[in-house]
Amino acid sequence: MRPIYTLLFAVLKAAAVSAIFAGVAKLTSHSPLLWFVVTFVAQFVLFYLYGAFIDYRAARDSRALALKELEILAKITFNVPCAACKQTNEVVINAQEDTTFVCKHCQVKNAVYVNVEAAVVTEPINIVNQ
Repeated sequence: MRPIYTLLFAVLKAAAVSAIFAGVAKLTSHSPLLWFVVTFVAQFVLFYLYGAFIDYRAARDSRALALKELEILAKITFNVPCAACKQTNEVVINAQEDTTFVCKHCQVKNAVYVNVEAAVVTEPINIVNQ
């Protein structure tokens, strides 16, 4: 549906609801025009606030999910050998802060340093036996 038709349909629905309220106001000896205008404007205000609340909640949930994903990605577990006794320890590596651990075997405090390197990707050469 095109945007102009969507807008017209929303206005017609709001006018219909407002007309119902105006009819009830006429039956109760109140000003129907006043009730029509008040309910017409109130519907747009309330649905605007409702839409803003839905957008806020979606943005909040999206941010929370993104933060949770970053926390998961930031923590990776490796088996790291102790610098003193060479026994392996399971250590959570956090990319956002310095990582240290105390060896389970010799109780020596160790620091973990991560060295990132790049390599060229090559294609294997097909050798045909002759």
